[in-house]
Amino acid sequence: MASFRRSPDYVALFPPPFNPPGLLQEMTARRLAPWIFVVLVVAGVLVWNFYIDREPRVDKDGRGITVQDGDSFVIQQTAIRLDGIDAPELKQNCLSADGSIWRCGGEARNQLAKLLRKGDVKCEPQAKDRYGRTIAKCSALETPDIAEAMVRMGWAINAAKLGEGKYTAAEEEAKAAKRGIWQGKFERPTVFRLHNPREEKK
Repeated sequence: MASFRRSPDYVALFPPPFNPPGLLQEMTARRLAPWIFVVLVVAGVLVWNFYIDREPRVDKDGRGITVQDGDSFVIQQTAIRLDGIDAPELKQNCLSADGSIWRCGGEARNQLAKLLRKGDVKCEPQAKDRYGRTIAKCSALETPDIAEAMVRMGWAINAAKLGEGKYTAAEEEAKAAKRGIWQGKFERPTVFRLHNPREEKK
């Protein structure tokens, strides 16, 4: 009976694949690494936008209040616009003292939420704006005038012309102390809305 024997020449011409343990996995990981990084960055951006864009609900004694941005909120289904001030739009960016970009609009909203969270929120209607919101002077616990507090802390500006309006002194104080948006450079909300029509207050 004929026997067959593996030829040494055949072995030399067709060696088995070179695949040390883990080499294939390492090569695959290297190819996937850039894509994994991209996916993580995109996921981070989506999470951050969700955090910025969602409207925080005020808890504690200020229950039932939804803060929309740095100068407007909804209380008991009534849309309120703080009288006499203008805060950065929600998606507006500012420059810090070192020139870095930061989300001043989102931070202004957070600061307003902190004031409202103190509770005992009361608003005195002054007028109606073209969007049907109630323009009002509002107060909260330990904060007799929320609008003035926002300007004094540097999270809103006096809405009247230079040298006029109720909160000129508060604005000058914030500017001198470089508080809030005054720490660096910013675009006035009216100018930002002009360049970004979708961000016009509604």
